[in-house]
Amino acid sequence: MRALVVPGLVLALAGSATAHADGIQKEGPEEFPGKHELSASLGYQLGFGGKVGSPDGARLTAEYAYRFHPIVWFDVQLGQVFGAGPRTDACPGNAQQLCYRGGWASELAVGVKVKIPTRIPVVVEIPILLGIVGLYDRVCADDAVGIPVGRTGVGVKYFIKKWIGVGANIDFDFGPAFHQATPCKAGGRYTDLYGAFGFNIGAEFIL
Repeated sequence: MRALVVPGLVLALAGSATAHADGIQKEGPEEFPGKHELSASLGYQLGFGGKVGSPDGARLTAEYAYRFHPIVWFDVQLGQVFGAGPRTDACPGNAQQLCYRGGWASELAVGVKVKIPTRIPVVVEIPILLGIVGLYDRVCADDAVGIPVGRTGVGVKYFIKKWIGVGANIDFDFGPAFHQATPCKAGGRYTDLYGAFGFNIGAEFIL
């Protein structure tokens, strides 16, 4: 009886090890095990182009993508910028004190993402998106809406398992921002450029 139990235990452990190994991405181009992707990333955004100020600060992004082509995915991104940039401009009513004027930003972008496999388990990602950005909690109540705002960039993900990729990306946002009347900018309502550069690190899960 013992002679049967020991070989059976060895085979069971070997089978478990094999199943676990199958979950590890092997050499060669990444082959996605599913059509759905969920991602999360944390990074930092530098804003530019605003006449009164641009949002700077930590940015948290959540993302969903659906593969409808071998390398093209439908993509939706939700982002939140927690404004905390440098104090570089004079505060309203007190020119002797410097203030941060950029405020916070909430983002929604929709479009496609091209995922290009390489000869190793590394995938290059290029988003091509359009969206809307809400700018708020700004000096002088200089709130605004940016629409349409384009987003593109490039990222790299290394797949440590067939369904888990980790990596980093940079992206650029650009488009018109429509501001309400504000005492910081004479002339009532106005339009300027909403621009942002972001660096993010995160992970994605293929389902």
